[in-house]
Amino acid sequence: MTALREELVGVDLGNKLRNERAQTVIEQLGAQPQKSIPAAINGGWYETKAAYNLFSHERVTAQKILEPHYDATFKRIEGIPHGTVCPGYH
Repeated sequence: MTALREELVGVDLGNKLRNERAQTVIEQLGAQPQKSIPAAINGGWYETKAAYNLFSHERVTAQKILEPHYDATFKRIEGIPHGTVCPGYH
């Protein structure tokens, strides 16, 4: 399991299969971010169509996909000595 997939374990898109599909697709895209969706998925028409269907589903939003990543990031920040990182700084 990649670090990216580990951070997505907590994703909740309202359906177990949708959650698993999101983990797989995001992991594939993260491994080859310079490529298009069809090239990064590299699984043929069915897998590419499934990825596009996932992203167009009403329950799938960037916020929902990123929530587990945000949670994992803040847990890592909590382990850093105070004064080193200021997460609200702009």
